[in-house]
Amino acid sequence: MSWFPSAYSHLFMLTVAAVAFHTILWARNGRFLWRKRHIILTVVAIAELWMLITDPIGGRWGAWYFAPDKVLGVWLFGVMPIEDLFGVAVVSSSAACATLVFGYGPRRWI
Repeated sequence: MSWFPSAYSHLFMLTVAAVAFHTILWARNGRFLWRKRHIILTVVAIAELWMLITDPIGGRWGAWYFAPDKVLGVWLFGVMPIEDLFGVAVVSSSAACATLVFGYGPRRWI
């Protein structure tokens, strides 16, 4: 990806994955997922809250490290890059949508 700045490649890949997963899940199950949007938003909110509580602890303990030249440069609590919020939102919303579609959806398939 020489045309794209390497510092933002993880955001590009995360965005592509988010669009791909959500497009696949919402294409045929849009009405069902729209009716269940409160569940999806609740899952995302709980995941974000959990991350805001636990990530600073792990960062302070040195459980992981983010290279400052590979992130946007906006830090939460001094140890957590702001793009982590986007990553957790993508993963939790994709997981919630997939669980609803495959476990509780009218088709139980894409």
